Amino acid sequence: MPGIRYEFEKEAADITPAMQMLFQTYSDNIPYPHKFNDALVKAHLTDLGFAVKHNLWQEKVDHEVYTLGPILEMIGGWVETEGLDKGLYGIFEANSCCYQLFEKVEIRENERLLQCPYKEMLEIVSSLGTCELTWDDIHNKWCIPLWKGFAAKVGIDIEVIPGETCCVRIKK
Repeated sequence: MPGIRYEFEKEAADITPAMQMLFQTYSDNIPYPHKFNDALVKAHLTDLGFAVKHNLWQEKVDHEVYTLGPILEMIGGWVETEGLDKGLYGIFEANSCCYQLFEKVEIRENERLLQCPYKEMLEIVSSLGTCELTWDDIHNKWCIPLWKGFAAKVGIDIEVIPGETCCVRIKK
């Protein structure tokens, strides 16, 4: 897993299409300013909305943890050899499902501060009248149980303090 480090000099990938998509996305301001993670955030909100409406949110969380199980088990090996903070690194910085989701992750020893990617998009989609989710649903029926599920699978115990910037820290 490359995580957030990418050595352009060593990699021969043609990044032109990716850069074009990035600039195209950020220059699209109608009907709202778009971000690189819009499609991912909208998909999460759509799926979570369905799961909450049909009281299947716990099953959705459990399925996500199960699906990422092999990767989480690998991260658990890092925890055993390199320490507890490596669990948070594996969940947030070295996992493309997360580093493509969060615009900003502040890294502290045994703690991560994550700018919430859902709040702004929730306001946008809620204005359409087709989304019944609340910000509380997102915290309590998605982020907190999902991250705690990931943490349990990698062998760490965490606490989550939700907000516009969520704090995830290893319990002592």
